[in-house]
Amino acid sequence: MMAKDYIDKVALRGAEMTRKGVIAAAKKYKDDGNFKAAKSQKFVVVVDGKEYPPKKLASAASGLPVSGFSGGEELNGKLRRLGFEVRAK
Repeated sequence: MMAKDYIDKVALRGAEMTRKGVIAAAKKYKDDGNFKAAKSQKFVVVVDGKEYPPKKLASAASGLPVSGFSGGEELNGKLRRLGFEVRAK
């Protein structure tokens, strides 16, 4: 059995963000289209081949408001540790 190359959860400003939570948030927003209006400034996170704004996705997955944590490389690193691709726009 191969070892997975990601972890299941990370801390985000006192909250918990899980890999499953990010996937569920992406599915929810893909289904209802809420991310069409939520544009990322510099980065996208890829979930199941679709691009999402990292901060909005992390907010939905953690329950924190987008104003409650920093984006950029700090958040991108957490998303990468959860096994997601994050890339510049």
